[in-house]
Amino acid sequence: MARWQIKNLSLQRRFFLLSFCIILIFSVAVTATLFVAQKNKLELSLENKGHAFARYIASVCTDALILQDALQLDSLVAEVHDDEVVYTVIEDEDGTPLTTATASLKNHHPLLARHLHKLPPDAPVATIIESLRQDEDVIELSQGVKVDSSQLGRVRIGLSKRNIQAQLVRQATIILMGMLFMSLTLAITLNLAANRLVLRPVSELAQVANQLSAGNMAARVRSTSVGEIEMVCRSFNMMAERLERDIAELKQAEANVRLAQESQEAILNSMPDLMFRTDRDGVIEEFHSSETNLLYLPPEGFLGRKIADLLPEEPTRVVMAALREAEKTGSHRGAVYSLPLAQGEVWFELAVTAMGNPCTGFILLVRDITQRMRMEEERQQLEKQLLHAQKLESLGVLAGGIAHDFNNILMAIMGNAELALMRVNKESPAIGNLRNIEQASARAADLAAQMLAYSGKGKFVVESLDLNRLLQEMLHMLEVSISKKAQLHFDLAVALPLIEGDATQIRQVVMNLVINASEAIGDDNGTISVKTGSIACDRNYLRNVWQNEELAEGQYVYLEIADSGCGMDNDTVARMFDPFFTTKFTGRGLGMAAVLGIIRGHKGALVVDSAPGRGTTIRVLLPADGQQTAVEPAPAPEREEWQGAGYVLLVDDEETVRNIGTEMLSALGFTPITANDGREALEVYQVTPGIVAVILDLTMPHMDGSQCLTELKKLDPAAKVIMSSGFSAVEVKQKFSGDEIAGFIQKPYSLSALRQVLREISPGT
Repeated sequence: MARWQIKNLSLQRRFFLLSFCIILIFSVAVTATLFVAQKNKLELSLENKGHAFARYIASVCTDALILQDALQLDSLVAEVHDDEVVYTVIEDEDGTPLTTATASLKNHHPLLARHLHKLPPDAPVATIIESLRQDEDVIELSQGVKVDSSQLGRVRIGLSKRNIQAQLVRQATIILMGMLFMSLTLAITLNLAANRLVLRPVSELAQVANQLSAGNMAARVRSTSVGEIEMVCRSFNMMAERLERDIAELKQAEANVRLAQESQEAILNSMPDLMFRTDRDGVIEEFHSSETNLLYLPPEGFLGRKIADLLPEEPTRVVMAALREAEKTGSHRGAVYSLPLAQGEVWFELAVTAMGNPCTGFILLVRDITQRMRMEEERQQLEKQLLHAQKLESLGVLAGGIAHDFNNILMAIMGNAELALMRVNKESPAIGNLRNIEQASARAADLAAQMLAYSGKGKFVVESLDLNRLLQEMLHMLEVSISKKAQLHFDLAVALPLIEGDATQIRQVVMNLVINASEAIGDDNGTISVKTGSIACDRNYLRNVWQNEELAEGQYVYLEIADSGCGMDNDTVARMFDPFFTTKFTGRGLGMAAVLGIIRGHKGALVVDSAPGRGTTIRVLLPADGQQTAVEPAPAPEREEWQGAGYVLLVDDEETVRNIGTEMLSALGFTPITANDGREALEVYQVTPGIVAVILDLTMPHMDGSQCLTELKKLDPAAKVIMSSGFSAVEVKQKFSGDEIAGFIQKPYSLSALRQVLREISPGT
């Protein structure tokens, strides 16, 4: 506690206490020295006095000692009167006291009384003197009594030192008080001088130093001292000025650094990229990101851990290879890897910059490029779809063109055969040949129909269909069409929405797919699963379908046919819908092409999943019918005896079609007029009154059927035009609105088909 109190005293007071204590110690030392010297002096004086008394008594007691005169001896010792004498005794040569106690002892002395009360009342003189001799306050002096050289006895005098002690105490007190006064005076004088010359400037230095440490950089020492202290004060003020300037600069630098750090932090935290700082071994030391959803650990979970401990094997390989490349060249750009995160597979692009030379670490910028990768994937997919669509379109145009020309040729063959059958004798052996020509032409027409189906322009009779019912009706036919080692399983969804389609074409699709599945199983045991259902298709799902990239999002009915056969590789899958591509020795390569064309014509799509050894699953998507459409009524039975009348203008660029058409019209009772293109048809129509119908080919040079129809309607809005084409009725009717055309007949058409369409537009039929 005292140390703490002294420690908290001011420098001036501590200096005063220190100087006072030093002077006081010095004064005490001087006083002690004087005290010892005075004590020795007084003790020496006391001893001299005792020796004088002893010598005197020894000189006058010789006779009495020789005579053993006790009275004379008592009178001699009794003559010694001094306050410091405690006892005086004369002894013989044997040390036996010869004087009495009354004469020898000074009864008035305080020391004697202090010893007497300790001894028995009858204690002899020798005992009393021996007790006094042991007292530290008694000093004994002796003097031998001799005659010539003979020792007769000894005189002993005991003196008290109490008077000396009292005198010493008085003198020491006086000296000590004087020295204390001198010490105090000197300490005050020194303190005043030191305070003015040293302590006050030092105290002011301390105060200013405290103010500086407290933040008051303007504090300065104002001491008026001289000499070294003044130099110290000036140096201190200069140091304070430099310190104030340095601190101001430091604060400004700190503010700039803090602003830069805040800006850097804000920039780093606002970056869409992830930023990592690692050492040479890939240990993460710093991390910044505003996109915490790209992390599968909390940010603190990355610090202090190696990249190899955080990433899967393949991303780790990519990142560490980028670090090694950056260590060699200074930087690396373009490394790409992916991670499976909660939101799905996320792709990252890595940029690495090495720090230091030699390299001490790396800065890694990791950018989320998932959207870019998806866009690139979508672009490639779209390009692929576009190229495939262009390929299909080109092949479709080619197939449609071939089918168109083929139909024109078939029409001539079929028409002539049919007319010949009408005109030849029923018993003629040529009837068999004509029937064979008809059958071969029909098979050729089926081939042309498949080509048109691939082009998406085949003959469709659209109606509302229950796909489940259609499949159930086909069950027996499918079972007998597949291998006996293949088992057919149906899994039909309940309450399946209706679809709009051509039942015949849909049956062809089912038959082709099931037969292909059976052939994929071959001679092995296997299963073919036929499943139906409905699915809501969004744009992402429709990106991966065959082949209509313009399909609308919405509800679709699907037909899924899966087999456990050999499966297909990617190259085969990519070409499976190409016309004339087949993996079968006896195949023509039109089955799957026709399937794709039929589905495209129904505004649907296909999804193919296949791999070698895993089998194949083909899903057919067809738009669900939001509301049922009325089924077109079946045509009324033909009356073979029906005949027409009037002019019919037949417009076709193929001479064979015009020739056989002329004969057919004549056979039906009409007067045929022909034109080989749209321009000629307009000229003929203008100069020929009474034309009851115009059979107009859709595809012609110079002026096609649609242009010719427009001009005919301008000439005669009531003109009855029957459009003729190898394309389907749906495809043709979609090109024209309302009642622009009176009817449609698909090439190659027969005499009965021509009779039916003409009868439908004729009045009164």
